[in-house]
Amino acid sequence: MIDFLRIEQLLILLFGGIVVYYATKSYSRTKSKSMLLLAVGFTFVAIGAGLAGIFFELMNTDLITVETIQAASQAVGFFIIVYSLAGTKD
Repeated sequence: MIDFLRIEQLLILLFGGIVVYYATKSYSRTKSKSMLLLAVGFTFVAIGAGLAGIFFELMNTDLITVETIQAASQAVGFFIIVYSLAGTKD
C-alpha cells in the first residue's frame, strides 16, 4: 500500500512539474497574467504531493497530518488555478 502511495506522489510531482513547465513557458512567450497564475497554482498542487512525501518518509509524520498538509496545499493551488481561469483579465 505504501509503495502505491509513493508511486502516486511521484506521478503527481512529475506531471505537475510538466504542467508548470509548459505554463511557465507560455507565460514567457505571452506575458499573460493568467498563465503565470496557472503555473503558480499547479506549483502548489505539485508541491503538496512533494511535501506529503517528505513529511511521511523523512520526518515520520502520521498519515492524517500528511494528508492534511497535502490537501491544504492542493486547495490553495486549485483556488489559484480557478482564479487564473476565471478571475483575470489579460
